[in-house]
Amino acid sequence: MKNNPFISKEFTSVWSKHFNKSKPEIRFKFIKDLSFVKNKYLPMYTNMGKNLTNGLSYKLQMNESDYKNKVFFIYDIPEYINQSNPETGSLKLKSVKQYKGYLANLDNYTNLDDYLADNFTAKSRRKFRMYKRRLEESFNIDYKMYYGDNMTKEQYDVAFDYFNKLLKKRYTEKRINNHYLAEKKWSYLREVCYPMILSKKASLFVIFDNNTPIAVSINYIADDIDFGALTVFDIDYTKFNIGFIDIMKHLEWCIENNIRIFDFSKGDFDYKKRWGNKIYNFDYHILYDSSSVIAKLIASSLAGYFSLKQTLREKDLHTRFHKLIFLLKGNKNTNTKNFQVIKDDNEIPENDLQLIDYNTDEYAFLKKIVYDLIFNAPEAISDVNVYLVKGLEDTYCMKGKKTNIKFKLSP
Repeated sequence: MKNNPFISKEFTSVWSKHFNKSKPEIRFKFIKDLSFVKNKYLPMYTNMGKNLTNGLSYKLQMNESDYKNKVFFIYDIPEYINQSNPETGSLKLKSVKQYKGYLANLDNYTNLDDYLADNFTAKSRRKFRMYKRRLEESFNIDYKMYYGDNMTKEQYDVAFDYFNKLLKKRYTEKRINNHYLAEKKWSYLREVCYPMILSKKASLFVIFDNNTPIAVSINYIADDIDFGALTVFDIDYTKFNIGFIDIMKHLEWCIENNIRIFDFSKGDFDYKKRWGNKIYNFDYHILYDSSSVIAKLIASSLAGYFSLKQTLREKDLHTRFHKLIFLLKGNKNTNTKNFQVIKDDNEIPENDLQLIDYNTDEYAFLKKIVYDLIFNAPEAISDVNVYLVKGLEDTYCMKGKKTNIKFKLSP
């Protein structure tokens, strides 16, 4: 892989600062490209970046022997990337399958419509266009791909503040812990991405509504591969499927910029299966000196441990684990409310209506309801007002140029 972002100075220096006390990287002659950190007690070395990379590759120099009496553990090797394996000598490889990965191979496509036509039915394509059209008709939407020097630090900080806010909101609603929200990892992510964007080793894609981010995606970029790393959208806009719109915008950008692979990365999610056209495995590689008893023992132990971990993952125990961590942290669910539309023709007297602002904290729970209703009865949100109906418990009215809908909160 050419110009791998995960071995760049921008990436490794920030990762080392946050997770390796800025200790010097360790390199070996027998393996090109990668640098390592040493285990405190064992003759074992792990790739810089560890499991925060999204795809590594390397080349072996079989005439070198500085692997002797050592073990090398390398995370996240996508099997679609050509890899050199040991051919002679005592250097051996144990490859342990881990996560499934999904990608969109864009090699033979010159535009987004061709990719959609090859991978989706006409009915699905009509739905995708409808989601995008209704979003843009209802809200003041803007799309921005930050890649290179087209983003100021101030713009970056604002986007990342919303990124954090939306991520917390999304995973609280899902009642699952997200490891990136840990203070140490978030601090690392925030520091590493901006210099990588400036050097075109990463991109930040943002969907704005009235200059407010409602979807944010971090991607890492190699020469012809776009690695999706972390994406979040505002759950208030769920009805508009802005996750699908985000993917379409990414695929379109990749095709226009001669990127042949959009890698959805690890994680077995339905949307990846739906939008990708190739499934692959992420492997962990264990290189070791087979002439060393200690190295062989360490390598076998590592392979056994990660094979067991993958077996448990296939039984979905990792999801239960993340839900348990969420509960142990004392997190609470979002203030999401159910509702039902009241179907009657009785006009509510103006004196019984109290205008409210659903953008305030007090009425924030109404925003998703209003947006759901707007999706089903398309209208510009700027033309819509929301009222509390006096004298009726938990009852509201939404009025616009085209709509007049009464609804009530339900348990």
